[in-house]
Amino acid sequence: MAGNNKNQFGLIILGNSGVGISFLANILLDREIFKHEFSARSVTHHTEFQEITFDDHHYTVFNIPSLIEADQTRVDINKPEIDHAFTQRPSSLIIYVFGQQNGRIRDEDVVAFNAINAAYQLNIESLLLVINGLPATRPKKYEGESCVLEVSIKGRDF
Repeated sequence: MAGNNKNQFGLIILGNSGVGISFLANILLDREIFKHEFSARSVTHHTEFQEITFDDHHYTVFNIPSLIEADQTRVDINKPEIDHAFTQRPSSLIIYVFGQQNGRIRDEDVVAFNAINAAYQLNIESLLLVINGLPATRPKKYEGESCVLEVSIKGRDF
């Protein structure tokens, strides 16, 4: 079945370095597969993936380095790594992970999202936006405000 892409789908998790992409992938897989740690520099440098099967469908969960980093050499290396995941699984759900500080989506994450969206023309119908690191106790209106902000980030009207 490995050569048959008919029932194979990808789950590509994107975001800036340090927003918790590897950690989130491990949660989705329900096991520690991808390295994640508190670090001043990026931890993931190559595209990694783990295959899972659910309801007779085969999914590939990708752990990918970030497109935007402070080191231009890493940016040049990371772009082909991201391309690799899109080539392997053109039918993929894209999860874009934003970080936050005091409830506000970080500007650098918006810049990175816009760069990735420009490079890959993300399909809004297969795009899920996540704000990572939110406290369990937060104002009830936060989710609604965040959804409105996310829609404006995507530049779409619903």
